[in-house]
Formats: sequence, structure tokens, C-alpha cells
Amino acid sequence: MAREEKTATKKFLLIPFVVILMGGILIGGLIQSGYGQQAPIKLTYALFQPATAALSKANTEFAQEIEKRTNGRVQVQVFQSGSLLGGPAMYQGIRSGIADMGNCLTVYNPGVFPFTRIAEMPVPTESGWAVSNAMYDFLMKYQPKEWKDVHILTVNGDGFNIGAIAMGKVPILKLEDWKGKSVRPVHADVITALGGTVKDLPMAEVYDAISKGVLDGEVGAAEPLKSWRLGDVAKHITLNFAPAQPSIVWYNIMNIDKWNSLPPDIQKTITDVGKEYCGKFGLAWDEQEVAGIEYAKSVGSSIYILPKDEEARWQAAIATVIESRMKDLTAKGFTRQELDDAFNYFKSRVEYWNGQQSKNNVSPLMVRLQKIIK
Repeated sequence: MAREEKTATKKFLLIPFVVILMGGILIGGLIQSGYGQQAPIKLTYALFQPATAALSKANTEFAQEIEKRTNGRVQVQVFQSGSLLGGPAMYQGIRSGIADMGNCLTVYNPGVFPFTRIAEMPVPTESGWAVSNAMYDFLMKYQPKEWKDVHILTVNGDGFNIGAIAMGKVPILKLEDWKGKSVRPVHADVITALGGTVKDLPMAEVYDAISKGVLDGEVGAAEPLKSWRLGDVAKHITLNFAPAQPSIVWYNIMNIDKWNSLPPDIQKTITDVGKEYCGKFGLAWDEQEVAGIEYAKSVGSSIYILPKDEEARWQAAIATVIESRMKDLTAKGFTRQELDDAFNYFKSRVEYWNGQQSKNNVSPLMVRLQKIIK
């Protein structure tokens, strides 16, 4: 009888241990099933263009790809149409942490990115895809100190910034036609070199200015012909297929403190996605160039392709811009040797990526545009 009581006592004492053990197993199972996972990293992402713009759509896909490739460990809240930060405020807004990430272009901050201007000089690029990949290589190699207060995620350009001369009433068909013409450009010094007069209007005012005759035209990429409906008022489009075209650097950046707070594996994933999307953003620009010319044709604008001999005259005039910009940069403390070396490197990367187009099923932009015009 005493032995049976002793055995029962031992069994009774085992019950709490078994309960604790089972509880631990249950809690462990709950953790494995997701209840105990770390909270996702939440990032805010500011876009200043309308949500319907091609680049906004591509940037939104970029954010979604980051979420996908991090398996949801990163969640990106996208603020469209300048609802968090507008274009002029974007760079400083990201620096100060108003948003964690943002998309913008260098022209909104004159003088802030001097060394980066090398990647905006006229070079013989064949597509937005090629020049965008070359820009990324350039900035990753040189890591200009002007970007030290933010972290670069992507860069891209269109490589066609003196490609579409959209005039309201009088076309520009030869070099002499620039004299006395007022245009809204992307590159003011290029227009001055050609002999035109610069009017620096916000893009939102260009349509009305051309329609009222206050502005003769707009010069840059073909994209605004559709996105800003300039094809409705710019009835004379001259296409300049000269190989050496300037660009503007568009960028996605992250607040440096936010970037440094991310785990190394998350940083690597975002870096990998960003590198891939440089080319995709460049392709998005190419698509918009094509759409712009298609739209101009559909609304009855005349389209004139600049002859090769006239191209050469324009190229000679534009070539002076490179030397002028180099002198400006030496005045800012850069040596001419480092500038020449950097420019030669950038040109070599453009040439490399031009050569990679066919392997990546990318058609040169000029080829695509010529097919539309025929």
C-alpha cells in the first residue's frame, strides 16, 4: 500500500513538468507559425509625378519588387503625385527624413551634384536602357561625395535630351533657325550654344505658353508630346537623331540613417533590385519617347527628321558645351585630369551597354522612332 502511494505521488509530481513542457512546445510552434516574427521594416517612398506617369508606374513596381524579394520583411508605402514631397523639395526631404525614399532628378537642385554632371554630358548613347546602366556604373565607381548624405538606390536617364524640337508655329529645320526662337529646354547651355533663347518655365506652364505664342517651343525628349499633351500645340516636330545626346540623371535615394539601420541582407537585396531597375527605368523612358511621337502623329503634327549634314553642324555647336562644363568643374576644385578620366570612363560604359542591347532584346531608340515615322 505504501509503495502504491509513493508511485502515485511521483506521477502527480510529473504532471506540472509535462504541462510546462507541452506549453513550451506549443509556444515554440506558435512562434514558428508566424506569431512571434519580427515586425516588418516599413519604408515611406515619395514620388512627385502623377500616379499615371510611366516613371511613377515603374517606381511603384520597384517598390513592390523590394517587398517581394524580401519576402515581406520590407513594406514600402508609396506616396504619389507629390502628396508627401514635391520635386523641388525631394532631395532635402529625403536627407532630413521626411520620407525614407524618394525619386527625383538633378535639375531641381542646381549646383548640388557637380561631379555627376559628367554623366549628363553629350555621349553617343543608343537608348535610355544603355545610358541608365552606364550612369549606374559611373556613380558606383566614383561614389561622388556630393551624394554622401543619402544612399543611391537607382539612377537612369533617357539619352535623347536634344532629340525632339517641338515648335508651335515656326519649325526649326537648320542651325540658323534657332536665332530669335524662345524655347523651354532641359539643357539651357545646349540651347545657347545652338543660338536659341532660353525661357525657363515650369513644364506645367509650357502648353499654355506655346498655345498663346509667349513661347516658341520646347526642346528635350519626345515624352512630353503625350504626357503633357504638347503635341496638341507644338505642330512642328524636328527629330535630331545625332548620336551624341545629353541626359539628365533621375535618381532613387534613401535617407542615409535609414539605410544604415537596415540589416545587411536587406541592404543587399535592395541593392540587387535597384541595379536591375536602372535598365528598366531607362526602357520606360524609351517607351515614352515612342508614345510621344505616336501621339504627335495622331494629332496631326508634322514630323521632320534632321538631315545628316545638318546633324553634323548641330553636333559641332553642342561640342563646345562639353569644354565649357569641364571648365566650370575645374573652377569647383576638380582637376582636369580626373574629369577627363571620369568622362572617358563614362563614355566607355555607354559604348559597352550599347553593345549589350541585342543580347538583352533592347532595340536602339532611333531605330524604333524611325519605324514609326515611315
